[in-house]
Amino acid sequence: MPIDPASWITHDDYPAEALTKNLAGTVELAFAVDPAGRATGCSIVISSGSTILDDAACNAMIPRARFEPARDASGKAVAGTSPRRVRWTLPSTVASPAPAHSFALIEQLTFDGDGKIVGCTGRASGDIGAEMPACLRVGDSLAVSQFMTGRYRNGVATRMVTQIVEGDTMPLNAPTSDVPPNWTVERSFTLQPDGVVADCSQRESGKGIVPCETGRSYAPPLDGRPHRVSYETRWAFQPAK
Repeated sequence: MPIDPASWITHDDYPAEALTKNLAGTVELAFAVDPAGRATGCSIVISSGSTILDDAACNAMIPRARFEPARDASGKAVAGTSPRRVRWTLPSTVASPAPAHSFALIEQLTFDGDGKIVGCTGRASGDIGAEMPACLRVGDSLAVSQFMTGRYRNGVATRMVTQIVEGDTMPLNAPTSDVPPNWTVERSFTLQPDGVVADCSQRESGKGIVPCETGRSYAPPLDGRPHRVSYETRWAFQPAK
């Protein structure tokens, strides 16, 4: 799990050459993470279309990225991988961050008797923004395979992510799940009229209150009022019958 990812890259990291050539785009990365939670490598999963932007994202984030390391069945910290997405936006629009929207994402990972992931399906409604899909593939394997393999056997793990923004209606076809979760992260904050996040609180199963992990600013709400935002990630498991 990433620790304070909003601090890993800033607009100051935008490559000068990319600015000169008016290059922009979104790059999806996969970090190699050691048992201490430090990034030891970075690979491009989906290119932004520019090697300049791709390389700049990796080079800027590797020395800053920190993670809660993956753990094996005995609880020992082990090496793993973690996906991340960087959106490079030219200065003409960089002053207008993305708006916060209500969305729902559900994904199901199927595990065999050896604890290997043998299938992954998902569905989302609404603009998921920077949320990274668990079903994202890195080469021939899923990005989550290294830290999820072995955690479950013979069954289906369901990941449910929801974000509810006051005043922004959740899409009618938003996926839902009534499977009781065994791990959750709950976050709430106030999106102020200028788009800055305030009064953020976060709770994680087994840890209680933990530091907030969210973007530092969004596009200002169109109605000029503050809005409460609630975000939740849930993992649940259903053994095969």
